[in-house]
Amino acid sequence: MSRIVMISPFKDLEDAALEIARELNVPLEVYKGGMDSAGEAIDRLTGPEVDVFISRGGTSDYIARHYSAPVVNINTGLYDIMESCEEARKISRRIAITSFGKPFVGMRLLEKAMDITITELVFHSQADLEKLIADLSQEGDYCVVGGGQTVPEAQKNGLPAVFLRASRDTIRETLLQAVEVARLRREEKRRAYRLKAILDSVYDGIIAVDAAGRLEILNPAAERMLNVKASQSIGKQAKQIIPNSQLHEILHTGKAEIGELQDLGGGVQIVTNRVPIKDETEIMGAVATFQDASRLIQVEHRLRREMVKNRFAAKYRLEDIVGESPRLVETKEMAEKYALSDLTLLIYGPSGSGKEMFAQGIHAAGRRKNHPFVAINCAALPPTLLESELFGYDEGAFTGAKRKGKLGLFEMGHGGTVFLDEIDALPIELQGRLLRVLQEKEVLRVGGDTIIPVDIRVIAAANKLPHELVTAGKLREDLYYRLNVLYLEIPSLKERVQDIPLLCRHFLMTLQSGANWQFVEEVLPYLLRYNWPGNVRELVNFCQRLSFYREDVLQTNDAEQLLRRIAPNMMAALAARPLAEALPARVNEFETRIIRDAIQAAGSLRKAAEKLGVPKSTLARKLKNQTGSDVEP
Repeated sequence: MSRIVMISPFKDLEDAALEIARELNVPLEVYKGGMDSAGEAIDRLTGPEVDVFISRGGTSDYIARHYSAPVVNINTGLYDIMESCEEARKISRRIAITSFGKPFVGMRLLEKAMDITITELVFHSQADLEKLIADLSQEGDYCVVGGGQTVPEAQKNGLPAVFLRASRDTIRETLLQAVEVARLRREEKRRAYRLKAILDSVYDGIIAVDAAGRLEILNPAAERMLNVKASQSIGKQAKQIIPNSQLHEILHTGKAEIGELQDLGGGVQIVTNRVPIKDETEIMGAVATFQDASRLIQVEHRLRREMVKNRFAAKYRLEDIVGESPRLVETKEMAEKYALSDLTLLIYGPSGSGKEMFAQGIHAAGRRKNHPFVAINCAALPPTLLESELFGYDEGAFTGAKRKGKLGLFEMGHGGTVFLDEIDALPIELQGRLLRVLQEKEVLRVGGDTIIPVDIRVIAAANKLPHELVTAGKLREDLYYRLNVLYLEIPSLKERVQDIPLLCRHFLMTLQSGANWQFVEEVLPYLLRYNWPGNVRELVNFCQRLSFYREDVLQTNDAEQLLRRIAPNMMAALAARPLAEALPARVNEFETRIIRDAIQAAGSLRKAAEKLGVPKSTLARKLKNQTGSDVEP
C-alpha cells in the first residue's frame, strides 16, 4: 500500500484533508508543520518509505528541496481566491494577497470582476514575509489574504487577515493526484527492480561504460563469459578488464557497431552489439550486449517467440478511455454490450478518435480476453504483402518465401480477435477472400491446398462513413453487410469538447508534467473553441509539446504568445474566430454546459451533484449565478 503524508500548516486544512481522504478511502497521514518546521515533522516519521508528500506554498518548496520523495502541491484555484477575496472585501476593498515563489494568475481580471484593488506580495522565506507585511502595515487600510504563515504575521502587525483556504474540490483533486503519483512512483520502483532482475538473469552479457570509459554495469552473464568479477571491475577502465574491448572506440566515433564477431581467446567467440549512449549534445557512455556465438540461433528463436507473444496482446481496456461527456459515455456503454458478443463489429470514427483503443477494450472485456488480439492497418502494407500477412503462405509459394512457410494473422489470432483498421484500403479481390473467412471461419494459405479452420472474432474499422465507401466502390457491398452486424460510431473530439480538460490532465499526468496544468487552465478557452481535426491524437501531440516546453510554460508571462509557439496551427485556425467574450464568461459558459449535461444524463439535480462529487446546493447556486434562474431538484 502506498504511503501518503501531508505536512499541514494549519488545522483547518488537516481536518478537511482527513475527512476527504476517508471518503475516498485514501490512506493519509497528517503532520503539523510549516515552512520553517516541515523538516522537524518529517524527521519524526518512522516506518516504510514515504511515496509522496502533500503540502502547500513554502512548505512544499522546502520538502521538495530537502527530501527525495515527490511533493504534490495544493494549488489554490481561482475560485478559492475569489471566495477569500469576497470575505476580505467586507473588511476593505484594498486587499493584499501573499503567495510563495510566484504570483497567482488572473489577479488583474479578478480586480475588475470584484471591483477591488489587489496588491500581490510574493515571498521566498519567512523573513521575506515578515518584511513585506511590516512594510504593508505602514501603508494603511489593507486586508491581507494568505496561508498559515501569513495570517498570524498580519495580525501581529495590526492588519486584518483572511485565511486563503483550499476548497474541498481542490483538496480532493490533490489527494487523487497524490494517489496517482504514488502509484507511478511504485511502478517506477518495480520497473527498476525488474530491470535489475532482467540484467541479472538474461543469457546475454551486458556491460556499460561512462563517458570516460569506466565500467558502470557488468551483469552476471558478462562475468561468466569474460571471466571477471563485477565487484572488482566496476569503476575501472573497460579496456584494462575486458580482452579486445572496443567500447573506447565507440566513445570516440559515436557510431554503433552491430553484430560484430569478437574473439575472446581460448576458442571463445561472441557476437556483440556496441552502441553509444547520447543525449542531445554529447556522448554520455556506451553499452555492449553480447552472447556466445554458438548459442545465437537458440536465443534468436526465443526472442522471436517472445516478440510475437507480446505483439498480440491488447494494451487498453474500456476503463482506460478518458471522458465523461454524454456522447462518450453512451459509446462506452454500447461497447461494453458489444464485448459480450462474438458477432462481427464495424467501427466508424475519424482519424485519431481512438478506434483501435475501443477495439482493444472490447476484446479485453469479452470472453476472448485471454487470447490474442491481432491488429493490422490495411493501408500500411502494399497489396502484395497484405495477402500473405493475412492468410499466410506455404513453403515455396513464391520466391523468397520462408522454407517452412508462414502463419497468417488469422491463424495467429485463433481463439481471439482480429482487428482490421482502414478496411477500405483492402483490395477488392482480398475483400472477397475476407468474406469467405467471415462466412466459413476457415482460411487457405497462399500457395496452399489445405483448409485451416479458425475461431476468431473480426472487428473492422473505417475513418469514412461505410455506406459512402460502398457507394464509391472501395468496399464490397456484401462484405459491408457481413461486417456491419454490429456498428459502433466513435465521436470526434469536437463532439465531446467537455472532455478536453479531463484528457489534458490525464495526458499531462501520464507525461509526469502536471505542473503545466495551470497553463492549460489559462488557454482553455482556445482549446475549447478549436475544432481538433486530428481529434484525440492531435490533443496528445499538443500535451507532448506542452511537456517539452515545460520550463518555458513555468516562466511565461504571456500564455497566448507561448501558445502561438506551441500550437501555431491551432492559433492560425482560430485567428478568424476571435474571442467574443471575456475569459470569465467563457469559463462560466463551459462550467454551465458541464453541469447541464450532467443533469441531463443523471435525470435530476441531486443525482448530477452526486456524480460530480459536489453538494447539490453548490450546483444549484452556480447555475443560478450563471443563468439567473432556479433549477428543479
